[in-house]
Amino acid sequence: AVASAALAWATWTLLDEFKYDKRTSDTNYNELLGVKPLDATGSLRTLDAATTDPVIGRDDEIDRLVCILCRRTKNCAALVGAAGVGKTAIVEGLAQRIAAGNVPDTLVGAHIVEVDMGAMMAGTHWRGMFEQRIKDAIKEAEEAEGKIILFIDEMHMVVGAGGDKGGPIDAANILKPALARGRIRCVGATTSEEYKKYVQTDAALERRFQKVVVEEPTVHATIAILQGLKHRYQEHHGLKIQDDAIVAAAHLAARYITGRKFPDKAVDLMDEACATRKMHADKQMTVEIVVSPGDVARNVMCCYI
Repeated sequence: AVASAALAWATWTLLDEFKYDKRTSDTNYNELLGVKPLDATGSLRTLDAATTDPVIGRDDEIDRLVCILCRRTKNCAALVGAAGVGKTAIVEGLAQRIAAGNVPDTLVGAHIVEVDMGAMMAGTHWRGMFEQRIKDAIKEAEEAEGKIILFIDEMHMVVGAGGDKGGPIDAANILKPALARGRIRCVGATTSEEYKKYVQTDAALERRFQKVVVEEPTVHATIAILQGLKHRYQEHHGLKIQDDAIVAAAHLAARYITGRKFPDKAVDLMDEACATRKMHADKQMTVEIVVSPGDVARNVMCCYI
């Protein structure tokens, strides 16, 4: 009996050492939460022309986001579209508008905080740790009185996240009360397939988000996007991109890269063509390196055919 009591005391002492205490478990609690700044003013990373690529051709979707976020209730949006169509870019476009002050008064001064669900779940060895992280993120957003907008990429991951198999408590159920009463603003993003599989099967979660469908841009719209990104890639690679090379990247991507979506596949093709051209350039050359349609075509033949 004495040995059993001693073992029990040692066990409880050991468990007590590993109790979750948000005040002492990490000096940087934002990192512990898995919350990383996407846009902000002041203490968080501010999005400006130097840090964020320009967002082109998505004014309608950004307008819709602004409208939803300004609602009194059900002020959360779900961006739904195929991988690579630019869902995250739309959120960055919203952040740019907020930073420029081109939003209604209710959003002026707000900042967008990206919630990394994987980081939130990492290291949650003891029951209640993950739930506490979610609750603390919600509390911080509530105390900001609408000036924090949570961005959950891969939002389908909140369904079942942190809960026991078959159990009722997961991230989605912890979020629902705050979402229902409009206490926090939230933007989620996921693919159409994952939205149907995970979000639509939870009717209570689905009705708390206003669905915003993000369509794949056309070839011509993609060319405009590439034109807007052109100077960023020229600066990065230290070369010049011909306008014809941009047109070639869009059309060749449409024809030969069939398993992916615009604008992602065209941007990748242009980026890779620039990297290849730079790699093969003579370092002793004094003339400007130029990426031509031929460089893009050779890259397609090498990597995609």
